[in-house]
Amino acid sequence: MAEKIKSREDLYGVVWSKPMIKLAEEFGISGRGLAKLCERLKVPVPPRGYWRKFSLGQSIRKIPLPEVEFTRYEQWKNQTSLDDLERRREAAIEHSEIFNNPDIEIKDKDIQEIVSNTLRAEQDRTPMVIVSEQDVTTPMVKKFLISQRRNKNTLPSKKYSGKLAIDVTESCALRAGLLMESFLQGFKERRWDFSIEKEDTSIHARMFVNLFGQKIYFTIIEPVTNKRFPLTEKERKAYEEDHHYGRVPKYRYIPTATGRLLLSINDGKRVYQSWEDRGKQLIENSIKEIMLGFINIAIQSSNETILALEREQRLRLEQARKIEEERLKRLDAKRYEELIADSEAYSRMRKIQDYVEYVKNQAQDQAAEPDSEISKWLEWAQSKINNLNPLKNGFPKYSIDEHPENENKLSSSFFNDIFRDH
Repeated sequence: MAEKIKSREDLYGVVWSKPMIKLAEEFGISGRGLAKLCERLKVPVPPRGYWRKFSLGQSIRKIPLPEVEFTRYEQWKNQTSLDDLERRREAAIEHSEIFNNPDIEIKDKDIQEIVSNTLRAEQDRTPMVIVSEQDVTTPMVKKFLISQRRNKNTLPSKKYSGKLAIDVTESCALRAGLLMESFLQGFKERRWDFSIEKEDTSIHARMFVNLFGQKIYFTIIEPVTNKRFPLTEKERKAYEEDHHYGRVPKYRYIPTATGRLLLSINDGKRVYQSWEDRGKQLIENSIKEIMLGFINIAIQSSNETILALEREQRLRLEQARKIEEERLKRLDAKRYEELIADSEAYSRMRKIQDYVEYVKNQAQDQAAEPDSEISKWLEWAQSKINNLNPLKNGFPKYSIDEHPENENKLSSSFFNDIFRDH
């Protein structure tokens, strides 16, 4: 199967790779729905009996993909359908990972047992049922539903959904409220801690569940789409008066509610998953998958936290290694400088020593007299030779103390900082 289905060619390659029934299961749609999509995109599908003949090794002619000229609107509609098909496939893959992966990797050894038990219990649990309006017990949800009944022509989220993670219009308010109540009751039944935090910069609250030490945020929203409406003659004239240059647009775009619900859960960082209404398939039918999704997101978030700590520790160790390399380079450079200085001192000493020996040999008679000028000079010259001797303080040492007091303090505090909290 292609990595992503972006064109008719990709879809054509997919439908001729395996039976439509199996493909439909992978995409999370019906076989008839997939066949309708292929029909609209003019993508030929294998005829009846094709796969049976194929399994018997018979040579069957493959129907070629015809070249079709679509209008711009048809192209847009076809691409939208392909994008939706790809989203369905990704959702089906996520669904399969959640339900069919009981041995998901848990990097934090301290929570492995409790996570495994929670995941196993949720997989064996009977799916929750969406509560009715009479069974609502949470005060905030009650107020939200009451405001929805009283204000049919307004957005109830303006007043009460600010206390809930809900952002919908009146058409979806009842469903969103009951769905939120079902989750809150489900959290209580499972003894999952949930809370609300309010940000000063937003009118909406952030609701989260605390699972395995991770905050898992969730919200229910209604996606909005821009619908276009032709400009009236009055609107065209008003636009021309306000904009003296540029082409007058033919349409105006108004944000319009879609009437669909979307539930998203995330850890506030990089781990994210969402469910939304797709045709007749409502998110209320995916309630078990969503509850498992909370656990799955918490596990992924915990793993990401561990990986982040490991990356930070590797970075610190790499920094420590580089600092140590620089320190050793400095010491080696200092050692080399001392070697050069000693060798130059030795060369000077040998030259002076040879000259003094030459003078001594030339003035043997005068040098034998202790108070003579030459004997005093020879004594003075020998003292200078002794001062130039690079071995006068002992043999050279390989180890070099570079600021010994500061060095010890630096290395101790540095490595304490590196391994702090690890």
